[in-house]
Amino acid sequence: MKFGLLSQIQVPKPWAEDTERNVYWQNLDHVVAAEHAGFSHFWLTEQHFFAEIGHSPCPEMFLAALSQRTRTIRLGFAVILMPCHNPFMIAERVATLDVLSNGRCEFGAGRGTAAYVVEGLGFNADAEHGREVGREALEAVVQMLEQEHFPGYRSKHFDLPARQVVPRPIQRPHPPLWFAASNLETFERAGDAGVGVLGVTRYTHAEIKPHINAYRAAIRTATPIGRFINNHVGVFAIGCVHDDDRIGREVGCAAARFYYGDNDAALNHVRFGSSEGVARIKARMAGYSNDDLLDSGMAIGGNADSVCRQVERWAATGIDQMIFMFQIGRTTHDQIMRSIEIVGEKVIPRFVSGGVGA
Repeated sequence: MKFGLLSQIQVPKPWAEDTERNVYWQNLDHVVAAEHAGFSHFWLTEQHFFAEIGHSPCPEMFLAALSQRTRTIRLGFAVILMPCHNPFMIAERVATLDVLSNGRCEFGAGRGTAAYVVEGLGFNADAEHGREVGREALEAVVQMLEQEHFPGYRSKHFDLPARQVVPRPIQRPHPPLWFAASNLETFERAGDAGVGVLGVTRYTHAEIKPHINAYRAAIRTATPIGRFINNHVGVFAIGCVHDDDRIGREVGCAAARFYYGDNDAALNHVRFGSSEGVARIKARMAGYSNDDLLDSGMAIGGNADSVCRQVERWAATGIDQMIFMFQIGRTTHDQIMRSIEIVGEKVIPRFVSGGVGA
């Protein structure tokens, strides 16, 4: 099994003049440390307008900076909001990162689930419309990456002229394709499209396993949107790994509670639909003990032995990649760096080279 790291560059208040800058530079350090520790992938979300929750509106710039600080870790868009960008510019960004990273780009595509973001960028936020536009945009971008002389693309929503799209990607015919699965039904949709899927561990092991099975069944008869099938399931888990089991559990669960809305971020009413939605999610999280969060898979935390047991539960669902999300809420830079170090020293070796889940 492979191990990844994911960030959306959280910057909780209170802010000092240098807070945001420090968080950006610390996130660069996290990925360099993750490569040294043996992580195979780093994933960065595309976020707009969500102060405190996600300060990563230009993932291609951050990933490009990482391309010059790393040599082996794969650098993934998780994901590009396809209906919100011109397809030519998407192809150019993906190919440029692939060139700068010497062929380490992973191309995650999504429609954008937050109306606040999509509408703010000037686009139609209807879910079905976004899915349709996103699919057409991805079809066009795949052709642009594959063919040096793009022949043009006409569809319901696009009339793109023939052009020579440069630069050309290192990975031919294109980098691996992925869908984000914030909703469980997306697993089967990703399988039908022949792309990898990135899931969220707000669902329990029991809830997500049948959808992984549906993904595997669908991908066997896929009509690939790309030029090859990427049969790969990753899920991200929020938490902390610590030398002290109690501290790791407490910090990891606090991070998960922050991610799931137990915080005072101004736009929580947008993330969760309304002020009433915020109240419901906070009440729901209050009803879970730390043991509940860890047992269900909604958080991951503890010392190396505890975390290995938690990863084993996720491995049993059939995933290919366990993706840790450590940079959440009030978790400190030192705690994140130590989490990455422990995973490299004591967790990854248990699951690779013939170990558990290998």
